[in-house]
Amino acid sequence: MGDLYIVSIIMIASLIVLSYALSRKKTTIKYIAPLIVGVISVGVVIVSFLIGGWIGMRVGTISFTAFISSLISLLIIFIAESAKRKFSKYYR
Repeated sequence: MGDLYIVSIIMIASLIVLSYALSRKKTTIKYIAPLIVGVISVGVVIVSFLIGGWIGMRVGTISFTAFISSLISLLIIFIAESAKRKFSKYYR
C-alpha cells in the first residue's frame, strides 16, 4: 500500500512538470497531459478485467492509481492557474 502512495506522488509531480513544460507557448495545452493519462488509465482498467487473475488486479490497481493521480494533478493545475489569474490583477 505504501508503494502506491509513492507511485501516486511521482505521477502527480511528473504530470504537473510535463504539463507546464508543454505549455510554455500555449496555456491551454497544460490541461491535455493529465486528461490523456486519465483516458489511457480508464482503458487499461477495462483491459485489466479481460486479463483477470492476480496480474489483472495489479494492472487495474496501478491504472486506477494513475487515474486518481491525473485527476489530482488536473485539479492542482486548475487551482494554480485560477489563483495566478486572480492575484495577478493585484500585482500589476
